[in-house]
Amino acid sequence: MKKKALAAALGALLLAGAASAVDVNPGGRGDVLLAPMVMTAGGWGTELKVINTSTVDSAVAKVVFHGAGRSEELLDFLIFLSPGDVWTGNVQMNADGSLGVRSADGSSLTVANKGGTGADRDCPRSTANAVGFDPAVIRSQATSLSGFAYANIFQSRMIRGLGAAPVAKSAILAAYSAACSQGGTFDGSFTDDVLTGTVTLSNPQNGNKLTLPMTALAGYNNDNHLKIGPYTGFGFPAPLPGLDKASKAMVEDALWASNFVVPFNNAPGNLTYGIVSFPTKETRIGTPGSQYAAFFPVVSNDATDTGTAVPVSFAVRDEEENQLGAPESPTCIVSPCPVAAEPNAPKLPREVNIIAITRDGSYAASTGSQVFTQSFTKGWVNIGVATDVSDTKSNVNYNNFGRAGAPALTTYINWDFTMGSLQGTWQYAPKAQTPAAYQ
Repeated sequence: MKKKALAAALGALLLAGAASAVDVNPGGRGDVLLAPMVMTAGGWGTELKVINTSTVDSAVAKVVFHGAGRSEELLDFLIFLSPGDVWTGNVQMNADGSLGVRSADGSSLTVANKGGTGADRDCPRSTANAVGFDPAVIRSQATSLSGFAYANIFQSRMIRGLGAAPVAKSAILAAYSAACSQGGTFDGSFTDDVLTGTVTLSNPQNGNKLTLPMTALAGYNNDNHLKIGPYTGFGFPAPLPGLDKASKAMVEDALWASNFVVPFNNAPGNLTYGIVSFPTKETRIGTPGSQYAAFFPVVSNDATDTGTAVPVSFAVRDEEENQLGAPESPTCIVSPCPVAAEPNAPKLPREVNIIAITRDGSYAASTGSQVFTQSFTKGWVNIGVATDVSDTKSNVNYNNFGRAGAPALTTYINWDFTMGSLQGTWQYAPKAQTPAAYQ
């Protein structure tokens, strides 16, 4: 009897969540794209590039910018992609500190909502006000925190039946407007894993450019017509108008990882920064639907509150295997090894956390925004974000279900200005585990 009961329980576990299959696609194509950091401060600007890899069908996507501190929605708009189309937009800081987007791309249609009192009041009108975006018009109503933000691109719907390219963007808009006005939800067959994209940081003052592929979520299967106005994120269990079908917890399971590895070079003329982003933290709306205990409790939604800070530990190693910080676990035989939390461990309070890795200062003085490597000039930092055990399956192959980790995206930037000009690279940090579906 016990064996039968156990078999029944395992069968129920396998069936639970089987309808969704959210994954981080290592091939870089999906129906949601994540740009882990957007920078507009200090003369920097950011270029976003989104590609519709379908050569048969058109696609409509919603681009959403969130603040680095609390994930408040700074700016959003729709883009209309014909088959094989590429959309490019340049994000910059306006004189008043607001975030603005400039684009001459034909997919950038400035469109007003229908308005009125009907259920379709937030649907776009069937004709565009203008082609192209101007940062004086497409701009945030508030300033972004220190010129940093992050961006999510949600596929709203594939537009089928208009034929292969060339397809007029006006026809895509008209079809989407009509479908949105009809209301109702639709199943995942209306979205395809065809979007891919890059985020590029550039500074005309020094000519430097850093490019990073966006993280692609496949199988998200949005089931709503996304509109301009309502908050769009991972913030609520679906279905809710203007939000999503897959739950936030499923997305977190797909992103689950731990013990990130950030190589550093602090020799004269070099700098290294680590960036830890939490796309699902969403302090602004109280992180509903999150399975990650480290995000709770959120004390308030006050405008200055950054929510619960996530504990983090650092272990610094040079290139000769010398180490600063917590010792490795005695059972660890494969790097990167688990790192025990230091007393009074540093915290990561924001949705996008910038960590400077520098030689100045004592290792014991390291914080959530600085890691001091003392005499080490080259090596790697093991960033150990506080872990939780995933209790949600993002797909039938379990993905990271039952494993310790955190819903974090970690990247790093290395600067080298020893050759007379500033050069840099921006890469994803290696992590301790890979989604089970791709092992």
